[in-house]
Amino acid sequence: MKKVLSILCLFSLGITAQAQQDEAARSILDAMSDKYQAMTAFTTDFEYILENPAEDLTETFEGTVSVKGEMYRLSMEGQEIINNGETVWTYMEELNEVNISDYYAEDQEISLNNIFTLYKEGYKYLYIESADNGQLDIIDLVPEDVSNTYFKIRLAIKSNNQELSRFQVFDKNGNRYIYKIVTFKEEPDMGDDYFNFDPSEYEGVEVIDFR
Repeated sequence: MKKVLSILCLFSLGITAQAQQDEAARSILDAMSDKYQAMTAFTTDFEYILENPAEDLTETFEGTVSVKGEMYRLSMEGQEIINNGETVWTYMEELNEVNISDYYAEDQEISLNNIFTLYKEGYKYLYIESADNGQLDIIDLVPEDVSNTYFKIRLAIKSNNQELSRFQVFDKNGNRYIYKIVTFKEEPDMGDDYFNFDPSEYEGVEVIDFR
């Protein structure tokens, strides 16, 4: 009987510790989210790294994204994606072609325009550790929907100012998608027009409208 009680006590302590970890994670995530949502707009240069250790694969790309609310403008590897909150333009430089489609928030992939609020719905979160001599807080997000192609998102948040340093997406095929923020600049004067595609800036562009 004493052994059973001891096990129950240990189990109870484990639940308490887990709850404290979740509370710590939520506090950090909220501080990070509030920081970015308070900004009118921002621009960041980033590295996007695809890793698959089992296949000894590593590919690195560089990109730039500007974000204002739900609007964003992303440039990477000869492709530009512009979203004004209603319409999405995908321009491919090599083909000098732009595809136009309607914007649906629920269809958006994990990226630097939604990672700051992603945890608020559909995820469990857990504080993992303090890293880099206390400079980073590591937090895991686990999707509640088990049908997702990925099983974990790991965020590294700067301890001193709650800025996001990087995040990793772990998918079920063994791939890891890593986003590292290289530079960050707040853009309080960025206008909405920047998030619209202007055909006059792309001479001879072919327009394909899927709406």
